[in-house]
Amino acid sequence: MKALVIAPQPFFSPRGTPFSVYYRTLITAELGVEVDLLTYGQGDDVEIPGVRLIRTPAFEFLGKIKIGPSGLKLFHDIFIVIWTIGLLLTRKYDLVHAHEEAIFLCAFLKPIFKFKLIYDMHSSLPEQLTNFNFTTSKPLINLFKALEDFCLKASDATITICPSLYNYACQLVDDQDKVLLIENSIFDEVKLSPAMPRSRLRRKSFA
Repeated sequence: MKALVIAPQPFFSPRGTPFSVYYRTLITAELGVEVDLLTYGQGDDVEIPGVRLIRTPAFEFLGKIKIGPSGLKLFHDIFIVIWTIGLLLTRKYDLVHAHEEAIFLCAFLKPIFKFKLIYDMHSSLPEQLTNFNFTTSKPLINLFKALEDFCLKASDATITICPSLYNYACQLVDDQDKVLLIENSIFDEVKLSPAMPRSRLRRKSFA
């Protein structure tokens, strides 16, 4: 089985979502799944046997990507979209595991590329828009709410990280057995790759 994991974060960095990405991907690979992990160019390389780390351009001169929605994060997501489509066109994946806002793209691509879809729901994305003061536009927030509802129903399984998110997701899907609760925790030390100059870090292409 081949899986594409999409993590639109600086991976790895010592904050909540990257820890989830690391351990979920580690366990998936240990089950014998061949994994491609697509993430931002920013972040530390890690060692996960059976996982190919694929990065979009880092654009470090634009600044560090902070937690929460921002114009800079949206800019980096454009390249996640391009790389995702390129990978799906050139490789056959049985499963796509989409973290956070990557679900918006994957839910629409699922019928085209015929993969099983896991939504890793770390938060309610419409709530993030207001919690981080990104926008107060009711039409925009309502649009994201409608998109999130669609993605929950389109996913073959949804992973939530806390009871409140689990209860929220269960209210929106017909089959509650497809909603899982896996609370974040740290099991073992994250294995970072040996340090090397940024210029020597390998950047994988679509092939």
